[in-house]
Amino acid sequence: MKRLMLPIIVVALLAIAGGYWAWTSIISPPPYLELEPLNYTEDSSWSALPVESPPAVWVDGWGIDVFIISKDAALKGRSQSQLEKHERKAREQAQALKTSLQQIGEIYAPLYRDNARNDDITRAFETYLRSDNLGRALIIVQDSPIPPSIIARLEQDPDLRDRFGGFLAISDAKDGVPPLQSAQTTSAAPDSETNSEETYCPERLRDQENCQIIVPAHKSKGIWMITSDSVPGGTLIEEFPEWLEGNVAKSAEPLGDFEEVEIVDIRRPGETDERRDRETDN
Repeated sequence: MKRLMLPIIVVALLAIAGGYWAWTSIISPPPYLELEPLNYTEDSSWSALPVESPPAVWVDGWGIDVFIISKDAALKGRSQSQLEKHERKAREQAQALKTSLQQIGEIYAPLYRDNARNDDITRAFETYLRSDNLGRALIIVQDSPIPPSIIARLEQDPDLRDRFGGFLAISDAKDGVPPLQSAQTTSAAPDSETNSEETYCPERLRDQENCQIIVPAHKSKGIWMITSDSVPGGTLIEEFPEWLEGNVAKSAEPLGDFEEVEIVDIRRPGETDERRDRETDN
């Protein structure tokens, strides 16, 4: 009898555990943790950054930065352990891409909240432009759509577009090519003049479809690995520094804010306002 009861108890316990898992994971899972906005002036809000700040264009000439927008950089979790798991994967993905992309230049890869994707990536991009870019050239690497605000920034800022090298789309044959913008987030109509003319394209890539250069890659244990050992983007990226030298004017070092200057009235010994007025009248 005891031998018969043991399997029954084991089956009952497994059924209870399975029911609990189904309830908490599928039927009624707990809500996702509410995350505070990331501060992109802090290194912890990025999954990859340069070891040292690269020199400004007006110091050492043209350098290239690589800004990565990765699907795996999204932070979310129903528990702290889930959240930490997503963050670990984001950092692992950024470091895997950095191995190949650092042939191009310095790497900047922001983390972002999954439920505030476009807002967070935009804030990260603007913080990078304001604090880190220093007039250097820029290439955007993506495996998911670009926030419309970044496209708009490239459309509206001709100086930035002049030194923009284009989009490198991480892709394999199975997943296809990530769109520059998703239908849900595109602010302009699909047949609008802005989209059809692709005013965000750098001049040197106007003949390329969607300004995207495809970078073949494959997934290894869920992590993108760039397939080719050569410079990602091929000759179009490899020849970018030479093109910059011949076609784009380097930014000048900003003068900074003018300080208020105190004007001091200088007088000779014994000179007063009354004496000065009398001399003026005469």
